[in-house]
Amino acid sequence: MKLRDLNSIKEALKENRVNKIYHSGEKNRRIQEILKMAKKKGVPIYRVAMKENIVAEVSPVSYLHFDEIISRAITNNSFILFLDNVVDQRNIGACIRTAEFFGAAGVVIPKRRGGGIGEGALRASAGALFHIPIARVENLASALKKLKKYGFMTIAADLDGEDLEKFSLTTPVAIVVGGEDRGISQPVKKRCDVVIRIPGIGKTSSLNLSVAAGILMYELSRQKY
Repeated sequence: MKLRDLNSIKEALKENRVNKIYHSGEKNRRIQEILKMAKKKGVPIYRVAMKENIVAEVSPVSYLHFDEIISRAITNNSFILFLDNVVDQRNIGACIRTAEFFGAAGVVIPKRRGGGIGEGALRASAGALFHIPIARVENLASALKKLKKYGFMTIAADLDGEDLEKFSLTTPVAIVVGGEDRGISQPVKKRCDVVIRIPGIGKTSSLNLSVAAGILMYELSRQKY
């Protein structure tokens, strides 16, 4: 996989995920900082004629086993973010970035009803993807059922839910956010303890899913600390 975003390349270098770097010889300060970091880490650097100023070849995303994320959430008394039917790479990356910011134990995506992790998600996460575990599971509903055995609260965010402000959020917890068009599937929603909505006062009926996810994670963090 190739990265062209400077922030993502820098974060990938920190996590030792960069295999090679190609650059055009541009004297941009930030690019020079990245090249200096790469040289210290022994990453091969090649100067070539190309349109982009810098391109990094990075290792594919390494998916963690779901059980390891469960263990992290319990140990750190934190939360897990589930993305159901989310296919837009920018939204996937934005959600991952926010989840990492608020200390999530990990992010879980389905193997079939999701967009996977591509370059667009890496870029949108601004490198946060290299600092947070990602798991892929066959069935999100089954994964949520498993969490209940460990005492997790499970929350679905949807327009037909009750107002967020009515609930006291406790950890460990799983937050489920649905995709752009299809939302949260019924089997997944049925596995959740509560369905909540974010109340608004404007004429717009809903929020972008990554924005909604960010508000939920902030509220969880606010109540916890």
